[in-house]
Amino acid sequence: MGEVGIYSPFNFNLRLSTPYIDYIMTKLKIYIIGWWKLSRVPFLSVGILPLILGFVLASRWGYKGPIGLYVLSTLAVVLIMWMTYYVGEWNDLEGDRINQKFNQFSGGSRALVKEGIPAWFSLVLGYGCLAGAILIGFYIYIQYQHNLRTLLLGGLGIFFGFFYSSRPFRWSYRGLCYGWLPIATGFFLFTGFFSPQIFLLSIPISFSIFNVILINEFPDDEADRAIGKKNLVVRFGKTRMGDLYVGLSLLAGFSFIKIMWGVGHTPFWLLVLSTIPSLFILWNLIQVWRGNYQDTKKLELLCRNTLFVNLSMTMLLTIQQTFLHSLGGRPG
Repeated sequence: MGEVGIYSPFNFNLRLSTPYIDYIMTKLKIYIIGWWKLSRVPFLSVGILPLILGFVLASRWGYKGPIGLYVLSTLAVVLIMWMTYYVGEWNDLEGDRINQKFNQFSGGSRALVKEGIPAWFSLVLGYGCLAGAILIGFYIYIQYQHNLRTLLLGGLGIFFGFFYSSRPFRWSYRGLCYGWLPIATGFFLFTGFFSPQIFLLSIPISFSIFNVILINEFPDDEADRAIGKKNLVVRFGKTRMGDLYVGLSLLAGFSFIKIMWGVGHTPFWLLVLSTIPSLFILWNLIQVWRGNYQDTKKLELLCRNTLFVNLSMTMLLTIQQTFLHSLGGRPG
């Protein structure tokens, strides 16, 4: 009595199967936590926000589309970024294992190093996202935007993302990055053409996202040098790259101010808000000029504020374009 399932031909022995179920659930929990950390969801914003800016600019020109196109194009960007993250974790694992000076903005997700997840898991996720992005790209081309440049834009995103850390190009090893592509994609998918305004709006975003990648190389300098990862900081040193950071910050700040203040219909409250990233740029410049990137805690704060500059610029430009759209009329 009470030993339900022990002698029944229709049930397993529940007492014997419980440890196995516990083992499966424990493993499943580890993999779910690992997937979440590998995915670095908050950092998807650096790709999604520029895409939305492209949507808004297209709408300002008078072009809108079905909700499915908005959803699928956003999903494609997410999959391409995830592919970049997952494959990057695989390629950078050697350096991540010996990196002792990482912070929350550098050194990868640490999931493969600390969570006990096999490296192949990240690679499988990367190739899965690659396949998903390709399928969505072809579906968008067939269903919505019958223009070969649709495939070209998607192909560029996949190409730059996959080879960001993969051989033979390894863009991250050479300091190459991009910021204009999501804006151009979001605009083109609904208009079928490109506008000079895309490139104008992408200037501060491109410079600032380059700085995000550049400053995030600083904490990983010793580990990257040890494994022969010849990115900009390893090639030229922190002092020179600090100078480059300063120059790009000034270019990003001045181009952002030019766009925000150069349009006569931008409301005053938005102009006031536009001073926030400018003040953060100024603070960042002072930190770099003082050489505070040599201090671990101050460097992490510098990494955070550099990311904030990029995201705040993108959001404020999107708000500006939305407001101008509400006034009516296409940009000149």
